[in-house]
Amino acid sequence: MRTRRLSPLLSILLLMNACAALPTGPHVLVLPSAGISLEEFQRDDRECQVYASHQLRTEAQAGGSSATRLQWRYDMAYVQCMYAKGHRVPGGAPPSPPPQAVPPSPPSGPPRS
Repeated sequence: MRTRRLSPLLSILLLMNACAALPTGPHVLVLPSAGISLEEFQRDDRECQVYASHQLRTEAQAGGSSATRLQWRYDMAYVQCMYAKGHRVPGGAPPSPPPQAVPPSPPSGPPRS
């Protein structure tokens, strides 16, 4: 009887743990372009963080994406926005995508006839 009470609670906890959290900020470095004040850069930074968050809302709600993948997509949207506003992205290359899951190897053994 005790396990019947714990089952719904355990199910809810497992479901909550399975959801990937939205990123809270960028994990990339962007520098202000020459002649831009700190206040302008900070305003652009806030706008681009909002833009990047909105790009992920539907994917995060649908589920199926890992936190690493969501962070990578957030960073890409953020970099694109900041670059479009004229700011510099050191290295010039976008962040590399997260590693993909390796598909399982085929079963070994003699072929079936």
